[in-house]
Amino acid sequence: MAEAFHYEAPVLLSEEHDCDGFDCGHVLLNDWLRRYAWQNQRANAAKTFVVCQGRQVIGYYSLAVGAVDHDAATARVRKGLARHPVPVMVLARLAVDLHHQGKKIGRCLLRDAILRTLRAADIAGIRAIFVHAKDERARGFYERFGFEPSPIHPLQLMLLIKDCQGGIGRGRNTGRPAPPAQIRT
Repeated sequence: MAEAFHYEAPVLLSEEHDCDGFDCGHVLLNDWLRRYAWQNQRANAAKTFVVCQGRQVIGYYSLAVGAVDHDAATARVRKGLARHPVPVMVLARLAVDLHHQGKKIGRCLLRDAILRTLRAADIAGIRAIFVHAKDERARGFYERFGFEPSPIHPLQLMLLIKDCQGGIGRGRNTGRPAPPAQIRT
């Protein structure tokens, strides 16, 4: 029988969280969490949300606002817009510790990021969620949730906000979102 795990919902990174033991298998993602996430958060450059086991961070994602060049946007994202940069929410980082991968934590982190982006889109102009996938494996992960690749940069993907409304990342994903209060695997 599979072991059941229970994690709290993602929360905003604080000084109380322990990031030192985090290892997702990608040095740059590990280093960013340990050295730059808190610094960026204090500077209001990016907000990082974490899932923890106790105080130990086992997964995280970071959000920042940005814009994508009109020509780099997908046809659906730029449809009906003037030839100006397209406002987006940038999913700057998303990673899960190696010991917790395969437990759908990444999927729950992505859904939480989408929910927070929808709330931000209620008060500011955000046309899409933008992510730069680290590799083809990551690209496949995002495509399962309906993200579409840029015509110029195949590892840059976008998901229209309207595709998220009424269903979290429905695009090609047929799954239902996890309850916002907790993650169970």
